[in-house]
Amino acid sequence: FAKAPTPGRVKTRLAREAGAQEAVRIYRSLGRSTIDALRGGPFRLIVYVDPPGEDTISAMDAWLGTPGIEYRPQAEGDLGTRMASAFAECLKDAEAVCIVGTDIPGISQKTVVAAFDALETRGVVLGPSQDGGYYLVAMMEEHPELFAGVPWSTGSVLDATLERATRSALQVALLDTKTDVDTLADVPAELLAV
Repeated sequence: FAKAPTPGRVKTRLAREAGAQEAVRIYRSLGRSTIDALRGGPFRLIVYVDPPGEDTISAMDAWLGTPGIEYRPQAEGDLGTRMASAFAECLKDAEAVCIVGTDIPGISQKTVVAAFDALETRGVVLGPSQDGGYYLVAMMEEHPELFAGVPWSTGSVLDATLERATRSALQVALLDTKTDVDTLADVPAELLAV
């Protein structure tokens, strides 16, 4: 899942500290490193873009490149609705689907492969982030109830999702916790402007 790297639309909390242009520069760097780390993996790589439209896809292509990537528009609605829609669409022709964010330093093909491997014994795989959310969600079947009514962009996203999984009798595997870049303190030193 990726947003067009537009000032004022991406990394708004980071932008309050660093300025809109710097937040976009950091987001562009994070997104490119995420895609480059996942490109060529033993899975199909689809970038769901927001906002939908040809202009966004052109901007994404200029930013991330085309080799090994397919672009699709995100559905309308909140983050949960958009993720549930992507799962529904992708599970029509895939055995398993894994969604990751584009602002997680250190994500790799190994991370995604570990999520797919965990699905052999669990119904849902989540990659917790240090801020109480998650950077990855993987499933082999649709479970839109996991995304309904979740308080997105809060510190209780992971707990709310785990509670919904329990109600649906789904076993959950948790991957290693990673940092989700939301504030200046989260930005890896090598990405800070010199």
